Amino acid sequence: MVASALCFAIMPVFAKVAYRQGVEPFGLLAWRFVGAAAVLWGLMWWQHRRAAAVVPRGWQAWRLLLLGAVLLAGEVSLYFIGLQYLSAGLAEVLLFLFPAWVVIITAVWRRTWPGTLVVGCTLVAVFGAGLAVQGGVVGLPGDVMRGAVLLIGASLTFALYIVLSGRAAEQVGPLQTTTLVITGGAVSFVLAALLTGAAGPADPLGYAMAAAIALVSTVLSFGLLTAGLALLPATHVSVIATSEPVFAVILGWQLLAETVSVGQVGGMVLVLGAIAVILARDLARPVEVVPAETG
Repeated sequence: MVASALCFAIMPVFAKVAYRQGVEPFGLLAWRFVGAAAVLWGLMWWQHRRAAAVVPRGWQAWRLLLLGAVLLAGEVSLYFIGLQYLSAGLAEVLLFLFPAWVVIITAVWRRTWPGTLVVGCTLVAVFGAGLAVQGGVVGLPGDVMRGAVLLIGASLTFALYIVLSGRAAEQVGPLQTTTLVITGGAVSFVLAALLTGAAGPADPLGYAMAAAIALVSTVLSFGLLTAGLALLPATHVSVIATSEPVFAVILGWQLLAETVSVGQVGGMVLVLGAIAVILARDLARPVEVVPAETG
């Protein structure tokens, strides 16, 4: 999960460089997901030849394709469009409201009140995100709200994806789940790029960034994330994943020369602190061991 977080964290750096080369979000995303899907299908074919791995079929396969085409594609679209208005580090901070959403969605799903602590920490996290926005604006002042809304929407959508994909990873397997989800996303982004006429890479640096995002920030990142979800509960995964914004801020500072203001640091501390308190409570609870079913 830490390796997955690092692979995700460097994605804004690749995307920012691609944007500077004239690449537009949907054009970049189409190249990213098509390239990643091609690599993953190659890996699955190789695994099938060596170990006779089963490829999901029927409704199981369609469910995973729809998960990628709708939820994952929606989250990534909101993130990449919002990234045009906010710094790489700030975009990661806003995206990382998602662990709080995971806790709340899980509580609603199980029909249990999340508790005063969860509600209070979520409000602190939202306030901290708002504070961080004031220190990390890249576009015009009028774009602040637009970028913030897009990234908060991405965080909520990603939380839904985490909750729904965890069970699929346990049942189908990490590689199969990742391959079908990414393929569903590829279909959505190719259609979006064609419908909007979004510009893709047009020079060696643009192609290099698209390839880096496909291999490092898609194949590796989602593959490791899915493997982690197959081994750990979604809320525990969210705890470990909070290392990603730290990586993103450091990489944006070192590689893109992005400045980090005192207010932005304060907002980050509030967001990550609130998330840590919510999920530390969950980790502190004893794990109930359920006997495995037989038959």
